[in-house]
Amino acid sequence: MLKNFFDKLIFKPDPIRLYSAGITDVGQRRDHNEDNYLIDEKLGLFIVADGMGGHEAGEVASKLAIETIFNHIKKLDNSYKQNSKRNRRNTTEVINSLLQDAVEDANNQTHCYNIAKGLSEGRGMGTTVTGFLISALKGSGDKKLYSFNVGDSRTYCFSQGKLTQLSTDHSHYQLWVETGKEGPPPKNNIIYKAIGPWRRIVAEQHTIAVKANELFLLCSDGLCDMLSDKEIRHILRNNRKNTLKEMAQALIDAANEAGGKDNITVVLVKP
Repeated sequence: MLKNFFDKLIFKPDPIRLYSAGITDVGQRRDHNEDNYLIDEKLGLFIVADGMGGHEAGEVASKLAIETIFNHIKKLDNSYKQNSKRNRRNTTEVINSLLQDAVEDANNQTHCYNIAKGLSEGRGMGTTVTGFLISALKGSGDKKLYSFNVGDSRTYCFSQGKLTQLSTDHSHYQLWVETGKEGPPPKNNIIYKAIGPWRRIVAEQHTIAVKANELFLLCSDGLCDMLSDKEIRHILRNNRKNTLKEMAQALIDAANEAGGKDNITVVLVKP
């Protein structure tokens, strides 16, 4: 049964011995913080959400999205258990479906909030989301990272001195880059995907095997708009002997020194 399959996964008190740290900062230009983040080492779930919609609305959207995704994954969704006999999908397919359902649930709740306010499609509060779930089969040393994102908050992997972006930016600037850079470049902060404003949303998902000594970084665009990938890599390399909390603070400080135009959130995880 699929319930037994889920019970074998390390979602509950079977720790993978994760090490993590998170910091969020209002930045230099804003008077309130619309970012939120989640760290749950027991579940192996880590999320950063960057809200939008102005004072109160943005932080409501980011908090609602994180809580909804967390609650959805924690209960493992009864529909998977009820349909277990007919469901013969492999581990990756099952977890990817679970994560997509969690993102859709978060989007539905936020979108309904906007509709109740009388706002039309594409308007109202919203949030970007980037995160991942790390799991392993009991008795196996193999761990996999299941990443998901909507919008332009990012997930990176730092390994052997190299920084690799795992997420995909859902921005018009990224589309301009991917389609050959024809015409003038659009602003890099205009996104075409977010949780809340639109009725339907599909998360970008990637699955990778977790290797020794890898460090994973989740961040809002308040970090990557202020610092290039090269600068982020340099800071991680220079602080590799420090604690994760000190490393996260070094990233926050550098983004603020570069201008701190937006809220800045950093979550670091080293399985």
